[in-house]
Amino acid sequence: MNTEDYRKLQGLFLDPSGASRSLSRSEFIDLAWSSVGRGSKEEYGLLFDSVVVTQEHRGLLLDIDAVKEEGRVDWGGLCSFLILELSDKLKNTRTSSVPCWKPPRTLTCPHRDQVQKVFYLQSSGQYLTVSKGGTLGLRDGEDMSLLHTHRLQNSTVKPKDLWVTDMVLLHNVHKIAVSFTSKELCFYDISSKQDFNCKYKVQGLKFTPWCLDYWVDPSHPDQAVLTLGDIGGQVSALYFTSAHISLFERRRRMRMDSDSADIILWDELVKGKHCSCYTVTHQAHAPAWVKKVHYLGSLEAFVSCSTRPQSSMVIGWREKDSRSLRVTSFLTKRGVWDMDHHLGLNLIATAGVDHQVLLWNPYVNSGPVCVLSGHTGPVTAVHFMQTKQQLLSYSKDKVLCLWDISSQQCVHRLAGVFPRTQEDTHTLLFFHEERQLLLLSFNSLLLLLETMKEEKRTSSHEHPVTCVLYNSLFRQVCR
Repeated sequence: MNTEDYRKLQGLFLDPSGASRSLSRSEFIDLAWSSVGRGSKEEYGLLFDSVVVTQEHRGLLLDIDAVKEEGRVDWGGLCSFLILELSDKLKNTRTSSVPCWKPPRTLTCPHRDQVQKVFYLQSSGQYLTVSKGGTLGLRDGEDMSLLHTHRLQNSTVKPKDLWVTDMVLLHNVHKIAVSFTSKELCFYDISSKQDFNCKYKVQGLKFTPWCLDYWVDPSHPDQAVLTLGDIGGQVSALYFTSAHISLFERRRRMRMDSDSADIILWDELVKGKHCSCYTVTHQAHAPAWVKKVHYLGSLEAFVSCSTRPQSSMVIGWREKDSRSLRVTSFLTKRGVWDMDHHLGLNLIATAGVDHQVLLWNPYVNSGPVCVLSGHTGPVTAVHFMQTKQQLLSYSKDKVLCLWDISSQQCVHRLAGVFPRTQEDTHTLLFFHEERQLLLLSFNSLLLLLETMKEEKRTSSHEHPVTCVLYNSLFRQVCR
């Protein structure tokens, strides 16, 4: 419809004397269809119904009881609907903006084997990577140049047998927690970046820990949760109640190893012998390996995934004032490689072996909220953009997709820029949303993708602006 069509519609809401009037559904359909001369009666009926529903939803109905009862619409109501619809379209257009990537850049990498984790150090503005062999790489936050390398020490195993499975940053206590195939969880001090001294070793785990996650209560930084998933299908969580004082209670006759680290036995934690730390556990994924774990602080629940279809995703809910867990399982066709949670939308995205990205309501396990189809290979990684309603996904056939959640459409697809690798290549995706920086690892290779900063200045007037009026109802500015 053009401007002239809208003028014809406006004329329908004026009686012969020129006064404003409202129209019923049948009156609006017949008059609009005959006056405008385009479209169908069904389309005008849909327009009328949309106006009525929008008015009821936003409280814009006329105060006249007769109008409310009959379901009538006036020109103001129609204009309100059209403006609100335009505002929503503009908002969706902005959130669906696609990134413009700079040419990919391969970074100098100190790692000889696959990269296991990448994270950003907020305190120093630097990036830290760790490889399977225990090599740490510290990078400059601006140009991503390599600043320092260090090899983690663990006297429990020989250097050639050392195998790191995952690492998390304990930012509130300036430590990192590293899991090893030796069934250990080691805590290293990073306040002195050159040393990385081992402070604690949790030993005696039943299975090899495979993935880690760490969460701190923003209102009580002393309280934190370290979650780990293992190859036995078990998800365990360590609740720290006085992290700033000490992660674990220092007890008499506590053993120390040759690394001068305090040895904490897992059985002691399970039995509650440390007042500052206790554990909760479930084994809903058994016998499959737990691929990823994540603690949802807003829900007080643990979400985890595996490639076992019957337990593709599992949520362990904390019972109120109890250390027991209520477990909910989510089913997919072929299991899940990865997952992520959007705090604002309260949605969980899963990366399916069946080439699909699924969005789940954590309270509904009967089926996904929606299916994002477009990948032609198993999806290995998903990552939500928390400040936008967007999702990144990466598949084994080397395709990166950007999804708009509101429209459930793929708004950007990137392929042909990733290096050729073997079929069993381990790929890790890290996205720093604040800087719009994407790091992908292909075994020991690190690839950097950055977005171009677009500086756009638009001028809406040819002459100086002399007056501005803000419409609080539609959140628009008139100049």
